[in-house]
Amino acid sequence: MSQKIAVFDIDGTLFRWQLFHELVFELKDQHLLSNDASASLDEAFVKWRGLQASWAEYEQQVVDAIEKYIKTISSSDLEAAARRVVNRSGHKVYAYTAQLAQSLKKQGYYLLAVSGSQQEIAQLFAEKHGFDACIGMVHKRDADGNYTGEYERFIIGRKAAIVKEFVTENLLTLKDSYAVGDSAGDIDMLALVDNPIAFNPSEELLTAAKEHGWSIIIERKNIAYELKEGTNGYVLAETRTF
Repeated sequence: MSQKIAVFDIDGTLFRWQLFHELVFELKDQHLLSNDASASLDEAFVKWRGLQASWAEYEQQVVDAIEKYIKTISSSDLEAAARRVVNRSGHKVYAYTAQLAQSLKKQGYYLLAVSGSQQEIAQLFAEKHGFDACIGMVHKRDADGNYTGEYERFIIGRKAAIVKEFVTENLLTLKDSYAVGDSAGDIDMLALVDNPIAFNPSEELLTAAKEHGWSIIIERKNIAYELKEGTNGYVLAETRTF
């Protein structure tokens, strides 16, 4: 019998922030970005926190920084930055998803993390939390190990295809399996499994979850609220304290 799989998005689903963002800011703090790029990142973050810029505008600054400077950063420096971030912040997880992952692993599920963050940091984080495998963003390297500025593996918009391919190659099954995500980019992935969970969902994911009758979990402080579809819409089904 094929082993069942449990697929977790990382950023905003298991990790309480964005690994990718923390990595870029660590590169900034190590003076591996230009002064202008560093100033732009700090300004964008302050504006977003102050509701003067959207999340998309702030995130684009983070993406632009890594794409522009990746060729000037050695792989060893990026890997060292990833280790510092995970050592410092890798324990900052949501209680519900962290406990769900460990519970499913004890039940014999294969734990797979799928992340839009760089493989160098996503892999370390996934290993720290007992995942069997991790699929993250991969920047292409040349024969000398230097980043070329191109992507070898791009994750955004491809999570469902990546999961299906992984399941086939590793003789796993999607039947009775789980997937957990928090954003619109996770919708197609959640649609693959019998037990999809929209965790602290974005507006787009919340709409999709309601349309498909998926379980919705909201974690706030030390309480997780589970919402399930009832006869007159979604109702509070259970609360769990941590």
